[in-house]
Amino acid sequence: MRTLESITRRLKEFKLDLNQSKTRIVYCHNSQKPRVPTMVYRSFDFLGYTFKPRIVKVKGITQMGFSPGISRKSQKRISEVCFKLKIHRMVHLTLDKIAMILKSKTRGWINYFGKFRRSEMHGVFRTLNFRLIKWVRSKYRRFWRKRKYCAYLWLLEVSKKFPNLLVHWVYGFRP
Repeated sequence: MRTLESITRRLKEFKLDLNQSKTRIVYCHNSQKPRVPTMVYRSFDFLGYTFKPRIVKVKGITQMGFSPGISRKSQKRISEVCFKLKIHRMVHLTLDKIAMILKSKTRGWINYFGKFRRSEMHGVFRTLNFRLIKWVRSKYRRFWRKRKYCAYLWLLEVSKKFPNLLVHWVYGFRP
């Protein structure tokens, strides 16, 4: 608590205030040390990232580090955007035109959130691929009464033939 009090005093010198409900001290070192008190925050969210202890590789050595990754809140927000686009209702468009609609959004998500721990974005793009599978079932009559797996296989074949069609497929987030 002395740390928080000293930070508060220092900011008051510059006529700044801390928001007491949002401000907390986070333990940023190795979380496996036994001398750490039990009531300590070990992660925090900032600018759409969650900072917490993770396994990292430093100069070829695997160890515990404190690194960022996309936050759950940001994943949920991106998934909501995918749902609100209502891709499955765009049956009048071809896959090329849907790719053009999604291009700027997915490129922005990957460039911002994929900067650190791109692998944590698999859940987000899995949701987008499920929306595309739903589009395939709505667009093509032969998939109406078949299982979703058949539409998934069709989309998988398209992603193999045209790996650069959708931006997230280029980065390895294929169905």
